[in-house]
Amino acid sequence: MNQDHQQHLDMISERARQIMDSENIDALVATSSENFYYLSGHQSAFMYTLRMSEVGLAVHFRDPGRKAIIIMNDFEAAGFTGDPARYEIRTYPTWVDVDDPLNLKGGSYQGKRPVSPQAEEMFGVLQQVLEEYGISRGRMAVELDLMRHSSVMALRKACPDISELAEAGPIFTRLRAIKTPWEIQQLRKACAYAEAGVEYAVREIEPGVSAAGIVDAFRRSLMRNPDGSTPRFHMISVGDHFAPVQVFDTRPSRPGDVIKFDVGVEVAGYGSDIARTFVLGEPADATKRIYEALRRGHDRLLQMIEPGMPMKAAFQEGMSVIRAAGLSQYNRGHLGHSAGLSLAAEEGPFISPSETAIFEPNMVVCIETPYYGHGIGAIMIEDMLLITENGVERLNRLSTDLVSL
Repeated sequence: MNQDHQQHLDMISERARQIMDSENIDALVATSSENFYYLSGHQSAFMYTLRMSEVGLAVHFRDPGRKAIIIMNDFEAAGFTGDPARYEIRTYPTWVDVDDPLNLKGGSYQGKRPVSPQAEEMFGVLQQVLEEYGISRGRMAVELDLMRHSSVMALRKACPDISELAEAGPIFTRLRAIKTPWEIQQLRKACAYAEAGVEYAVREIEPGVSAAGIVDAFRRSLMRNPDGSTPRFHMISVGDHFAPVQVFDTRPSRPGDVIKFDVGVEVAGYGSDIARTFVLGEPADATKRIYEALRRGHDRLLQMIEPGMPMKAAFQEGMSVIRAAGLSQYNRGHLGHSAGLSLAAEEGPFISPSETAIFEPNMVVCIETPYYGHGIGAIMIEDMLLITENGVERLNRLSTDLVSL
């Protein structure tokens, strides 16, 4: 773990304590893969690779004198590389056999093995920690909305004396919306890799190429990156087949087809989200008209966003510009979102009519003006913006023109 990453974790801990203090929260508990990583700096293989839920806990305390506690199974804990000065590891047994033939663990080795991950044992360890720290009757914020019902019941059973279990989701949204310098560095790189992937794939586009072929080219481009970045998602469509798919279309493209890239690349757990649109040959008049309206809305957002502006005001203005430019029936739930750790690509806060957040310095947001039309296909422009003290910095460098290939 380098110094920049250590400073990143220190900044998160300090900001988390400030929020916990203001909301009278004694312990903040992360159970999801993204927030476990956010608080601990450890990307859990059980969570990210095996897609398991409630198999690890990252616990931060309002008391600055307390180390953060990482609770995980003993198999994965053997590979935890976090700073011992910052974290204390507590383990519970999992079904994978981990032996101690050389007696390296001494009396701490138990050797018992359950059949499957045991939420009851994990939350029992949490209760022991709360008792040791004198906050077993305190107020704890947990990601209740993301947990399975059985896990919530196991938590309540293991920690019966907690005065209140608060929902931690809004706290993590506030924390993750403001990026540290280290996070901004990862998102810059992720954006650059995504754009390089688009450029690489576009060079292989010719009449007859399919969406599957373009996706293959995009994926191959990422293999050149020294840090082994991977595609977070790649919603690439050709022609009027705009619906998102898991298995990409192999039908050959034809002149006049719209080709949309909505792609993201992951770097150190952080994902970019950008979009560009191309046309195979000359675009139809309807395509040009739609694209021009979308770009006017996009350009207006880029021009007007600044720190202190309510996100819902940006949404209302962007929608008004697009509708006035010729798409009177255009309708969207949002015109952008925060960028960061979410495996779903989009995370709050959103540039939407109901959003209460404002733009703040060190946010990284995506502004997007997508269009999906039967008989037309997908048309989209999406940029990543860093909110600065005085305005915005556009992280993208690709043109927003509708490019004919």
